[in-house]
Amino acid sequence: MSDERAPLTIKGYQISEELFTRGFEEGSGPCTCSSACCEGGVWVDLAERDRILQHKDLVRRHMDSTQNPDEREWFDADILEDPDFPSGRAVATRVANNKCAFLDRFGRCSAQLAASAEGMDRWALKPLYCALYPIYVENGLIGFDDLLQDESDCCSAREQFSVPLFEACHQELTHLLGEDGYAAMREHYQQSHQEKQ
Repeated sequence: MSDERAPLTIKGYQISEELFTRGFEEGSGPCTCSSACCEGGVWVDLAERDRILQHKDLVRRHMDSTQNPDEREWFDADILEDPDFPSGRAVATRVANNKCAFLDRFGRCSAQLAASAEGMDRWALKPLYCALYPIYVENGLIGFDDLLQDESDCCSAREQFSVPLFEACHQELTHLLGEDGYAAMREHYQQSHQEKQ
């Protein structure tokens, strides 16, 4: 008899079961981020672009000599229509010196550094999908982005693990779903996965 369960849905998002059936060994995973995921630039909602540009002087102060301080060079002009973004429209960050315009020489995001330095939430200026990675949202499904699977240890989830994906990405998922949404994921894991072990 097959184990047919309705997919877990939280706040209108369907949650992929791989967040509970794959994971990382203790001490590995997104907590050891290499920034390889964003070297080629990232897609950001137009409102996120505008928020960064509103804080351009602050962001600029947290750039180094490998980055272009001219905000006109931070984003492409072309706009992508994509319903997964809040406004339905997105724009890409530009690549400079073989990395996203916002990555410094150490692979740190200048938008995140700027927000943290000002006492803001560390992700106040960071685009949502940058903060969430390796979690992705596509067509209402929250899952694991395997773009760097077996290429970067921080983003290579395994079927044998000590920390399930949803726990390794606790902060990211809480950022997206809130504490109550994350609690619903934990309850699902305990009822549907731990009880079978």
